[in-house]
Amino acid sequence: MKRLLILMCFISCIQLTVAQNYVHEFGKYSGEEFDLQRYAKDPSAEAVVLYDIGKSYFTPTDNGFVLMFERRMKIKIFNKAGLKWAQISIPYYEENDKYEEISELKGNTYNLENGEIRVSALDPKKAYKEKNSKNWYRKMFAMPDVKEGSIIEVSYKIKSPYLFNLRNWEFQNAIPVVYSEYTTKMIPFYEYTYLLQGRNKFDDFKSYTDEGNAQRYGSVEYKDMVYLFVMKDLPAFRDESFITSVNDYVVKLDFQLCVVHRLNGSKEDIMTTWPKLSEGLIDHSSFGKYLKSCTKKAEEIIDTMQLASKSTLEKAKIIERFVKSKFSWTGSNDMYASKSVKEFLTSKTGNSADINLFYAGMLNAAGIKVSPVIMSTRSHGKLKLDYPFQSLFNYVLVLATVDSASFLLDATEPFGNFSEIPTRCLNDKGLVIQKNRVAWVSLKGNSVSTNVNYAKLVLNASKDSVSQDCRLITRGYEAIDYRNRFSTSYKKLKDVLLSTNSLSKDSLKAIDLNQIEKPFEIDFTKVSSVETVEDKIIISPFTNFTITENPLKQPVRTYPVDFNYRIINAFESTIVIPEGYKLLTKPEGVRIDNDKVRIIFSTTVQTNNTIKVIGTYEFKKEEYEVSEYKDLKGYFDKIVEKFNEKLVLVKV
Repeated sequence: MKRLLILMCFISCIQLTVAQNYVHEFGKYSGEEFDLQRYAKDPSAEAVVLYDIGKSYFTPTDNGFVLMFERRMKIKIFNKAGLKWAQISIPYYEENDKYEEISELKGNTYNLENGEIRVSALDPKKAYKEKNSKNWYRKMFAMPDVKEGSIIEVSYKIKSPYLFNLRNWEFQNAIPVVYSEYTTKMIPFYEYTYLLQGRNKFDDFKSYTDEGNAQRYGSVEYKDMVYLFVMKDLPAFRDESFITSVNDYVVKLDFQLCVVHRLNGSKEDIMTTWPKLSEGLIDHSSFGKYLKSCTKKAEEIIDTMQLASKSTLEKAKIIERFVKSKFSWTGSNDMYASKSVKEFLTSKTGNSADINLFYAGMLNAAGIKVSPVIMSTRSHGKLKLDYPFQSLFNYVLVLATVDSASFLLDATEPFGNFSEIPTRCLNDKGLVIQKNRVAWVSLKGNSVSTNVNYAKLVLNASKDSVSQDCRLITRGYEAIDYRNRFSTSYKKLKDVLLSTNSLSKDSLKAIDLNQIEKPFEIDFTKVSSVETVEDKIIISPFTNFTITENPLKQPVRTYPVDFNYRIINAFESTIVIPEGYKLLTKPEGVRIDNDKVRIIFSTTVQTNNTIKVIGTYEFKKEEYEVSEYKDLKGYFDKIVEKFNEKLVLVKV
């Protein structure tokens, strides 16, 4: 029996090894890869990365070194939802006349048809270029002949003159990853630091000196120092609801250039300190010097604005409205101005730095003390305070001192109120740029935003539809969002609020659209069908205004739930009971009020033959810890259950 058990275990190990016999060599495949119908560790996965292997190394040139990056990966597609993984994107960097070159782009799609493997090769000429931001671009292409069950593989190289851009490596993806490997070959002229995020250790790590032929650069003979990083069986990173940025939590490896060693024995420290970083920005032509130029130009404008009789706070608000009304944000985030002050004043458009540094200059010219604040927007990721690198920042705000009070200001958002920085900027901390001082300022939102939905529901004569007179009142960031949507995408907003049952004559009426210091209100009427069963009429009191499913999908979560800002959602519906009908059963009320949430739901039958349904839910924190996830998920379940509960009217 003992021998039999040992033999069975041995056979099981062989089967396990064979079951994961996924070939890591480009252009080759195994039968097991085609037999794979679903990923056992995640049966719901739409696709799986069989391997993702990268390598970075340095190649000498006449002018120094260039960085080389190689990557190859293989993906198995399981179903229709997984077909999107055949759309491949390769990011690369360009600045002025220097650019990264993508070469040796290859790809294959493998399909098993009638017992034969059919190979469809990628045509690299069909790839196209797409701009992603100021200096980042993407080469985009679609793999050919991809269907359910296909295996795709891609391989390419990138040659980069930018030594700061040693490629980071994401081990984790939105689909499971069976095997991920990254190798870096370091030379003695450049020192990098790396930071592992999302895990405490690697599944495999090796560091060793390459014992191949020694290389020579100038008078220095050297061998590569090799670092191998491996991760295996990484789960899909799926739940992206209520999160700052995937980059903050996905398992990845980040590199930063720290020191450059020169042939003459000197060295340049790239990894600086926060004071030195601030000093560098103060002296930078597109930051501190630009701000000085803005202040000088702004003095001429301030003289024409008749601000002498105004209080300091009034001056600050008037200047903000002036900048917001005269200049338009291009949508580009940056901490550096993109043009001269003269060009900015002529074009009246600019990136976030153009606008906010000019705003700071205007405040300076009016005698209001200001300091720029550099930060990272939510999509760019959170700052790592132990790593003083300029690349971590992509935005600049203004910190103003008004009558001994401090205000964070931004002039890119025309519908934002005074000291109401955009939601994209609510991201932990910002660095105040001052001489001889390091100071951080919180970027958390302090105010509470609200959505209040009022509706009066009246059934039509035939009792098959209901007319709803509605009013939506919003405050804070919710008001900014609705003002923007009403102004720029009226049709989409109408579709959301009126749904598919809207009539051609239906319209949305905005109240106080441009009076941003007031709540923003929308009035509208909509007609919706109702459900009838025999002599019963079934009505949803809050129609489509409340959430209908729990946004927290995962059973567990390993990172915080970040709402960005606090919000109160409130609903009040009055339903006119048609003659000859009554409410069958009054829904049970709910009242939950603790340090995490407030949920209230009640139904009242009134003497004037109407039913009033009131519901409110409020999340009392901007951010909830991992330990609070289970409770939070349960609260969402309760909201979905109660706020979508239907009323049943029956004949008397």
